[in-house]
Amino acid sequence: MKRNQLKKLGITLKNNWRIAVVTTVMMAICGYVFALYGMTKHYITYTDIYIESTDSTRSDEKASTAALLFTSPKMYDSINEMLKMKLSYAELDKMIDVTTNKDTQIISASFDCETSADSYRLSEVFLSRVQMVLDDYGANATTRIISYPAEPRRPEFPDENLFAMIGAGVGAVISVIGIIVIWRLDNTITAADNLTEQYSVPVIGELMDFDNEIDYLGR
Repeated sequence: MKRNQLKKLGITLKNNWRIAVVTTVMMAICGYVFALYGMTKHYITYTDIYIESTDSTRSDEKASTAALLFTSPKMYDSINEMLKMKLSYAELDKMIDVTTNKDTQIISASFDCETSADSYRLSEVFLSRVQMVLDDYGANATTRIISYPAEPRRPEFPDENLFAMIGAGVGAVISVIGIIVIWRLDNTITAADNLTEQYSVPVIGELMDFDNEIDYLGR
């Protein structure tokens, strides 16, 4: 019984492997095209800023204060003064991420935009305003850029190759499921045992499959 089922599965694979390959390739292409044209691009520029206190306050505390000031309304207003397009605070909050680790004087900033040029431009404007914002608030701290921003060449998300691989995987799964369904629904009789199993019909005789056998004359 198992041998007959495996034989039928092999026949199903033989008859449908081209469809499975085409399905897998088409899904990979769809995943690639969707990532390329159907999703919002995220170009991210990074920079690190060193904060040093100019009074008796610890520099790590000044860094924590600076991290808050760099995402304050005053900072955003200052950025908007230099940008051609005015952005809301909510939009700037989504684009700008400022973080500092505990007990460190280094602030890390990232700028997430839909184009590489916008991301890099926003980082430049931001860096040109950090010292001014600190001075306006009387923070008594100086800044030094230790990691200059570089214009991103590729978006960090989406990754076209990754989505192509995901599409290919989905296509392969669909192909396997389809082949299994065809195999299970196929009621073709491939062996004499199938008659007994499915219809309880006794087999009186069986003809040799001459297409798959070589006769004794070797013809």
